[in-house]
Amino acid sequence: MAIQFQRLIIILLSLILIVGAIILILINSKKNLIYFFTPSELAESTLQTNQKVRIGGFVKKNSIKNKLNDDQSIIFIITDNKKDIIVEYQGILPDLFREEQGAVAEGTLIKKNKLKAEKVFAKHDENYMPKSIKKQLEENYYWKTDYFSEDIPQFNIVSLIDETKILSNQDINNKLSLINFFASWCAPCKTEHPFFIKLKNEFPELLIIGVNHKDNKEDAISFLNMEGNPYNFVGNDYDGNIGLKFGVLGLPETFLSNKQGKIIFKHMGPLTIDVINNNIIPYL
Repeated sequence: MAIQFQRLIIILLSLILIVGAIILILINSKKNLIYFFTPSELAESTLQTNQKVRIGGFVKKNSIKNKLNDDQSIIFIITDNKKDIIVEYQGILPDLFREEQGAVAEGTLIKKNKLKAEKVFAKHDENYMPKSIKKQLEENYYWKTDYFSEDIPQFNIVSLIDETKILSNQDINNKLSLINFFASWCAPCKTEHPFFIKLKNEFPELLIIGVNHKDNKEDAISFLNMEGNPYNFVGNDYDGNIGLKFGVLGLPETFLSNKQGKIIFKHMGPLTIDVINNNIIPYL
């Protein structure tokens, strides 16, 4: 076999291998391609189920709830003020996830109007909202100019001790409030508890609200009877829905809100003397 012919065969085989590699890369890229839609764009698209997508919009008011018989799964609705997409997600939601705030859900389309999400991005998450999605929301008059304000979320919570009493976000307007999420089974909550009693004694004008999160009612009341009750009001968040609205990831978590209804400080984990002196007392 002539040397020129051997070289030609080698070149042809190399070209075949390169073309094959390119085809495999393109096929793999197509499989991993994730399309980005607003709910209205998705409704008008020809996209099939089992396709990976990202949906950008706002979390619809009063749409966040636990899936029936499954405390670990959350269902909420993403809207662009024209169309809605139902999102089912299992996992911990981002800290800044809120109703009526921007969010992006990434996952598999199981129906034309339903997404099983694997990831959820909210607000300050890096690159969470592309310019094209923002433009669509602006055209639908659903982009808020005060989007980055940290308002206290809307809530109504029944008293842990007296079920005839209910506290709402409206009740704490015009008041400096410290909102503490705790549970009787939470060891760090017991560590920080004496600090709330001290704050109550030293700053009686401060409204201290306890939110008993995913706890047994009798255990929670026993905990307060034993350790002392520093709260002006204790609410029962047995299903965790109030915690979801605040973006609570774990216990304890504490929020300080001002008289304008804005959250001005948040602390994850047990309070310490340094945290209280440096981040809470200056506002008191």
